[in-house]
Formats: sequence, structure tokens, C-alpha cells
Amino acid sequence: MSQKPVTMDVVIDAVAVVTIFNPPVNALAIPVIAGLMEKFDEASRRNDVKAVVLTGKGGKFSGGFDINVFRKVHETGDASVAAPDVSVALVLNAIEECKKPVVVAVEGLALGGGLELAIAFHARIAVPKALLGLPELSLGVIPGLGGTQRLPRLIGLPKAIEIMLTSKPITSEEGKKLGLIDAIVPSEELLKVSRRWVLDIAEKCKPWVLSLHITDKIGSLSEVKEVIKIARQQAKRTAPILPQHQACLDVIEEGIVHGGYTGILKEVKVFKELVLQDTAKGLVHTFLAQRATSKVSNVTDLGLKPRQIKKVAVIGGGQMGSEIATALIVSNIFVLVKEVNSEYLQKGIKMIQANVRALVKRGKLTKERQKKHSRCLKEFWITLNLKM
Repeated sequence: MSQKPVTMDVVIDAVAVVTIFNPPVNALAIPVIAGLMEKFDEASRRNDVKAVVLTGKGGKFSGGFDINVFRKVHETGDASVAAPDVSVALVLNAIEECKKPVVVAVEGLALGGGLELAIAFHARIAVPKALLGLPELSLGVIPGLGGTQRLPRLIGLPKAIEIMLTSKPITSEEGKKLGLIDAIVPSEELLKVSRRWVLDIAEKCKPWVLSLHITDKIGSLSEVKEVIKIARQQAKRTAPILPQHQACLDVIEEGIVHGGYTGILKEVKVFKELVLQDTAKGLVHTFLAQRATSKVSNVTDLGLKPRQIKKVAVIGGGQMGSEIATALIVSNIFVLVKEVNSEYLQKGIKMIQANVRALVKRGKLTKERQKKHSRCLKEFWITLNLKM
């Protein structure tokens, strides 16, 4: 029998450890979300459970909502088929408002819905170099599980907007400086520290933080409007035809002005609208197509690996040929270049040498490696001239 996507174990210290298992990145597929609802409901009712720790199996917490379900949404034209709806967002609200403290143990990554899930908890413990981010805008949508509301309250509006609009992740170290991560510990101590931390919350030795209710990092309404105004202007310059950037700012502003719960309801509504637009369809298709290039039928599925390339022939040492030769040589591949005469050959040599020097100047290649490649080039050209 295959392992369930979400399991729960109650250890001796009365802490329930809930584990997500959906390899390779513990994506929040529908069965995973259902499993989380079931286990947290059980933990909240059990008298032998004082607190809960959530973690992910396999060295990763969660890579976010399962993007494959977007395909079903686009095929049916119905966002309710598989996209997150109000009930899922409200489940996270229920977790945040649980009468028992909950802490998340983050290893590897917490991206998209994975981070939205994590910031609904009362504290976050992470390992070094874990990746945290909300990349939904790169797929044409916005965070749909409360990310637009909780992240600004946890780390402040300017940085939260930057993370969402650029779709770039940050490390757990930067997250700790911002207040997103409460502690960073070695991987082997992650669960131990997380269990102790959640018990400290239960025993009132550490603060019980409800991120949706934090207001001290938001600033005054006038400051909020100014920050959002600047972000809108920047988004118009960098993404003038993409609807998700302005929509994300609309939702953030709604929540700050009218309250986090109102913001979450609008977030879900806007998410459903955006996921059906052509922008999301195109960006999701591109993402899935790029990922599919790493899977070749009758090759990768059989475990076959490409043979090591040791020698490549390049026909022509002109502009394109010399650049191709440079890339190959820098990758430690022996290159044979064929030209129509020695004059063109010497021009090709000079262009390759200039390319290597430029790489060193830009910091893309060390001088030690330049010397190594120069020796290879010297031997290569002598060999080639003898053949001609």
C-alpha cells in the first residue's frame, strides 16, 4: 500500500507531528490539502495532543500548489474544478486560529502555497539556505491562500510587494532578518527544536503570533498608499501588459484598508478571475513545456544518461562559430574548427582568445581557468595546423 500524502504521529511530549509526503516537492495537490484538513481537525480534538508541528518528507517542505491542476482548470474553463477556493483559504484561517499552537518546520523550500501555508502558523523554524517565495505572478495569477494578506503583516509592505511582484525567492537567512523565520537550525535538529518551540508557545514562554492580525509593520494608511503607488508605477514600467501585478496590488490594498479577512475573500475572487485569463494560460503552458523538456520518452523514463562528449567539430570560425567554440572549450570539450584557409583560421583564433579574455574581465571565468584553456587552445591549434 502506498504511503498516504499526509500522516500524523503523536510523540511522547504530546506534540503531534504532521508530515506531508507528495514527492518530489510535496506539492499541495487536492489529496494533500484534504489530508491536512483531516489531520489538523483530529489533532485539535485529541486530548493527548498539546501542540502540532508540520513538516515535509524528503528534504523539502512544499513547492506550492500542484500546478498540474491548472491544466484541468484551463481545459474545463471552470476555476472551481481544481483551483484553490474560499474553503481552502478559510482552512488556513482555522489553522491560524486553532486553540492549540502550531509550528512549521521548513526544510529545502517553501514556495507559493507552501509558504502561504507556513505563514498561517504561529512560528516558523527553518534550516540554513531554505528557499522561501511567492512566485505565483510568474504564472499569471496571484497568491490564492492568504499570501497577499499575511506576508506584508509579517515582514512589512515594501519587501512583501517586492517578493510577490518579482517572484524571486529569498533564503531562510534573509527571512529571519525580516521576521518571516523565527529560528534557523541544522537539519538534524529541525524537528527537535520545532517541538520544543511549539511547547514553549503552549506554556506561554514564547509569543503566540497570529500573522493575519499583525499591524505594527504595515505603517499608516498614507504610508501604505504611497508604497503601493510607487509599486504600481514600477509595475507599469516592467510589466505594462500583464494584469496580475496591478491585481495583486489591488488585493493587498483591499486587505490593509478593510481588514485581512476581507482581503482574503477578494484574493480568492481575483485568483479565480486571473487563472482563466490568456496570460495565465500562456505562462502555465510555458512552465509545463519547459519542465517537459527534461523528460524524453524512452530515454529519461528508462534511466538512460547521455554519453560524455569529449570532442566536437565546428564548421567555420566566424562570429557564431568562434562563440560556439568558446563555449565548448570553456566546458572542457576539445574542439576542432574547420576553415577554408589559414587567414580565416587565425581570425577565428583571435576571436576565441578575445572571448575568453572577456569572460575573465566580467568575472565569469577565473584567470587560473583562462591559463588552463589557453594551454588547451595552443595544443589544439598546433594539432589543427598540422592537419591542414
